[in-house]
Amino acid sequence: MSRNCVNVLSVINSASNITTETINGKPHIVVRGVTPIVDDIVMNRKLYPAAEIEKSYKSLERNPMPFGHPKVDGKHISARDVQAVNDYHVGAWLQNVNRQGGKVTGDMYVDRNYAANSENGKRLIERLDAMAAGQNVEPVHISTGLLHKEITANGESKGKRYEKIVTNMDFDHVAVLLDQPGAGTPEEGVGIFVNAEGDEQEIETVNLADSDIPDPQDPALKQFFNQFMAFFSANTKHVKEEANQMKELITNALKAKGKEVEGKTEAELMDAYNQMVAEDAKAKADADEKAKKDKEEADKKAKDTTTNSEQAPAWFKPFADDLAAVKSGLTANADQQRTEMRAAVKAKFGMTDLAVNAMDGEPLKELFAQCQTSTGLSGAFRQVNSNQTFSEMPE
Repeated sequence: MSRNCVNVLSVINSASNITTETINGKPHIVVRGVTPIVDDIVMNRKLYPAAEIEKSYKSLERNPMPFGHPKVDGKHISARDVQAVNDYHVGAWLQNVNRQGGKVTGDMYVDRNYAANSENGKRLIERLDAMAAGQNVEPVHISTGLLHKEITANGESKGKRYEKIVTNMDFDHVAVLLDQPGAGTPEEGVGIFVNAEGDEQEIETVNLADSDIPDPQDPALKQFFNQFMAFFSANTKHVKEEANQMKELITNALKAKGKEVEGKTEAELMDAYNQMVAEDAKAKADADEKAKKDKEEADKKAKDTTTNSEQAPAWFKPFADDLAAVKSGLTANADQQRTEMRAAVKAKFGMTDLAVNAMDGEPLKELFAQCQTSTGLSGAFRQVNSNQTFSEMPE
């Protein structure tokens, strides 16, 4: 079984974790809580099991942290290679590595005097100092370079499907990246890695943040996607006009959230929209959870207050009952209105219950407005099970 090479991208963006210490009489910058890997995540449809991480994470202890992934003649090499030390090291390393709460963390140490001897080292010091001072600067990305073996196996972890399991991990280094986009794949991590035996291996790059993004191969999301693709592939003039309206609504919804839409294909727009819906659902769930906790605390406080004070007078109870009835009625009316809008949108656009129930707020209102002003869809569009192949979205 051959060994593969992967670079795992994560980020340092917490100024509160940056301090200064004197070690061997020299000043060092210390960044606490750097996270190079997380238990049981699925990235690029590969599972990184907690048991395998437990066996290997200690190889991160005192791992070198070079400025970028070291290269010689355009090919990646181990950070422990002599040329890598000479050309890429900036006096940084990872220490105090531990595994707790489902993730591996460690502390990044940077020798100020050593780093000050190179331009890249100076840049790293300036960025960390600016972060520690609370300035609005780009975060510091790190990319954990590791070797591993893989076995084929199908399963699911944390809601994401995987097709392979990563085993026998061996961590080589943790690269410091200052010039990477916030959510992008680091170009420094793409290419060929040359191992100690001189063999060349392709490098795979993954992002810890991607483990929170819904799997595009999830059957529910694929069904939602196929509904829209059927809509876009319709070929009558009337339905083309409807498709353009739908495309414009999706594009406007993405723009409203600050998402980039220029130059994207129809499939890319749909992927971006699905991701945005998933993010909104997660944010709503977090908000609901916070509201629930706030309510529980408020109820407890009110109960304690009532226990230590006189009960409200009997004459106040009818007013309290009336207020509760009004509040319940408003909630019921809002739910009924949302149900009616979803029913109208589902009937007009031929969407599934899954797709239409995922919509809420402004996207739902905009589609409902189209139901009020446009005529019904042709029978050709509503034939969801058509054997017609996917075509490009009409212009």
